[in-house]
Amino acid sequence: MGFDIVVIGSGVIGHSIAYRLKQEDPQLQVTVLGDPVNSLQASRAAAGMLAPFCECKVADPFFEFCRESLNMFPEFLEKLTSVSGVPVYFSQAGSLMPSSSFPDTWDERKHFFESESIPHEVWDENRIKEKSPYLSKECGEIMWVGEGQVNNRQLHDSLMAASRKLGVHILEANVSGFIRKESSVCAAVTDAGEIAGDKFVLASGSWSAQLAKVLDVNLPLKPIKGQMCRLQLQDQFLDYTIHGMMTYIAPWKEGNGIVVGSTMEDRGFDSSIEDKVIDELIERAAEILPCLKDASLIESWTGLRPAAEDLMPIMGRSGRYENLFYSSGHYRNGILQTPHQAEYMISLIRDDLDKETPEFSPSRYNL
Repeated sequence: MGFDIVVIGSGVIGHSIAYRLKQEDPQLQVTVLGDPVNSLQASRAAAGMLAPFCECKVADPFFEFCRESLNMFPEFLEKLTSVSGVPVYFSQAGSLMPSSSFPDTWDERKHFFESESIPHEVWDENRIKEKSPYLSKECGEIMWVGEGQVNNRQLHDSLMAASRKLGVHILEANVSGFIRKESSVCAAVTDAGEIAGDKFVLASGSWSAQLAKVLDVNLPLKPIKGQMCRLQLQDQFLDYTIHGMMTYIAPWKEGNGIVVGSTMEDRGFDSSIEDKVIDELIERAAEILPCLKDASLIESWTGLRPAAEDLMPIMGRSGRYENLFYSSGHYRNGILQTPHQAEYMISLIRDDLDKETPEFSPSRYNL
């Protein structure tokens, strides 16, 4: 079985690339390979926050890339859902940052938002009562920031449905090896047999490093574990995402409750869930939104974020294999980067991109 393009990775990154390739050229034969269970550890394990401003501290190329990706979301989702028929919850209500969570950097954050013309407002006590009355009075001054949020599980569902409708061949099988000839990858070896292709895209999140080793490539990527949970709370209690110190609170609306996260643990592929850790997450979140103390626990889970050594994404053309591309290492912002990285990658794959962004290029690691 042969394809023009073989995408290895069945999360939002892999499916967004496949979906956009088929949109651009319906004649292309595209397949997505990967065990969908792995997507539960990344794409479906996120909270769906689209937060380029609260997450970034300097206006570097990564910041600009994320900012542009946020701006792309409305049109991206409109086109995606029209193809897939699967709706995706999307909010542009914005994010809140309590000053109590950033006592040492509050003025610095305000200066950064002002210098970069980031949409923001500083709310005093009266404004907080009007806009978000269930927040703790201990939060102090609040900063509203013009960011967004998406239900990432619905986004993943919608991308998979769109891929199928456009004719992408989806093979739910693990890739265990590759067949190579000199400087080319000829085929991926899967549980279901060999899948030949003209071009290959490695987009397997934290598992990309393991697959790269099979290709004798040392991809400097590792999983960073994040434990999180979802609590039952009525929609009216929170309209915004909240960024606290080592705590975030994200309303999924539509009766889906509120997501609370998350830890940052360098523990390999350990996906265990610790009740004590979940209790501590809820306790910290309740200091910001007190009604969480009495909210029922719906579920708890672990995510594995793919982190490169410099915490930048690894996106671009391989320097070792002439028909191999990487899109991985999206770390804490994979959902946010989805639309922009899809455009970036299909431009590379179709030879339409004039120049790679050096900060993202695999060449920085001699890959």
